[in-house]
Amino acid sequence: MTRKVYVVTDLGPGDGGKGGVVHKIASMLKAFLIIKVGGAQGSHGVRTSRGESFAFSQWGCGTFEGIPTHLSPRFIVSIEGLLNEAEALRYGHGVHDPFSLLTVDHLALCSIPYHGISSRLKELARGKNPRGTIGTGVGEAFRYAQSHPELSLRVNDLARPDMREFLAAVRDQITHDLEPVIQSGFFEEDDPFVEENVQKLFDDEFLDFITARAYALARNLQVVDRDYLRQMFLRTNRPAVVESSHGVLTDHYCGFEPHTSAIRTLPMFAHSMLRDADFDGQIVNIGVHRAYEIRHGAGPMPTADDAMGETLLPGSHKEENRWQGKVRVGPLDLVLMRYAIACCGGPKAFDGLAITWFDQVHENGDWQICDHYKNAKDREFFTPDGELKVSVGDNIERLIYQEGLGQQLQGCIPEISSIPVPLNANRDELFELCARVLQERLSVPVRMVSLGPTETDKVCK
Repeated sequence: MTRKVYVVTDLGPGDGGKGGVVHKIASMLKAFLIIKVGGAQGSHGVRTSRGESFAFSQWGCGTFEGIPTHLSPRFIVSIEGLLNEAEALRYGHGVHDPFSLLTVDHLALCSIPYHGISSRLKELARGKNPRGTIGTGVGEAFRYAQSHPELSLRVNDLARPDMREFLAAVRDQITHDLEPVIQSGFFEEDDPFVEENVQKLFDDEFLDFITARAYALARNLQVVDRDYLRQMFLRTNRPAVVESSHGVLTDHYCGFEPHTSAIRTLPMFAHSMLRDADFDGQIVNIGVHRAYEIRHGAGPMPTADDAMGETLLPGSHKEENRWQGKVRVGPLDLVLMRYAIACCGGPKAFDGLAITWFDQVHENGDWQICDHYKNAKDREFFTPDGELKVSVGDNIERLIYQEGLGQQLQGCIPEISSIPVPLNANRDELFELCARVLQERLSVPVRMVSLGPTETDKVCK
């Protein structure tokens, strides 16, 4: 039997519905492990046919099925978030011992509350020019690990006896770096929040609290070395699933600067991790996207349509705050989907697509899509057919190019077409409609269509 690993990648800026897709694949194929890459800020919603519901951040989306999670060296752990999530799972969702279902690579990077403070204050200081941030500090932890590696905290450091002194050094560096940001001024409405967070930077009791939380996590974690994944793959022929945070359109070098993550989000980096673990089986690549466009926070979104908010997100529970920004929706943008696929290596890089929230399109009876932009004419950024050009490299020149591409997108005018979705169509007919429309335009087969919140609502072919 050929060993398989399913790599699930969001083809948008995030919020594509990865949680339900990972849960469906893992439960349907009886996966033995969920491998997490990316960061702890992801909120992957899972609702099971048994009535369980949870937004997973650091535990994998197979947790309710008893499938263990491994936080890989390509994952950034939130110390406070991990402890809070464990408590929520234990006391709110009946997972008796969440940490028994979790292993963490000893070199995984950790974010602490000071990173989150830094992230949020920097974003608020941008005023009317937001970049957008989840605000948990995952990106800041990564940036500080690059600029001040001596102040990076790895999982294998959590029990160090001088933790308080180390965290104080991190705090002092962040406080120093924030001085010009704080002095630059904020909107009056943000002043109470700013004051509260600045006070935490100088509060030794808060430092003591973070120190205690680091030690508490060290007592609970199952920390493993780099050989763990290789050994796990040798023990079974059952599949594993790689669950990633973020989306391709927030990749540091493929997204639209400055509205990007600090980390890389393309599937090729998960592939590299698997090769490092000597995995020699089949990698099945699944791209995920909603049946419509969504973006939580700032960044180019040509099809954004405020009037569609209630028809696509009725009663949305998605939180809006000043640092992350508002949730925008609109017609499905196939130009951006083709760009995301091209960034990953083109249609042949994917074995299939999983399209989520098609039930909302079905309920509306009308599927609006954008297949072209009217004014995509600048040959530096667009092909003669109006497709986005994919740049190459991982340097400042590419970031400049990506910023220019994002500015071009801000001015693009989408051509919207409407496809009727019969209200009396059955599950198979809805799947075939979705698959036909998208395969013609994206050259990637549709393998899953989500027609509701639980695993039983996911149609796979």
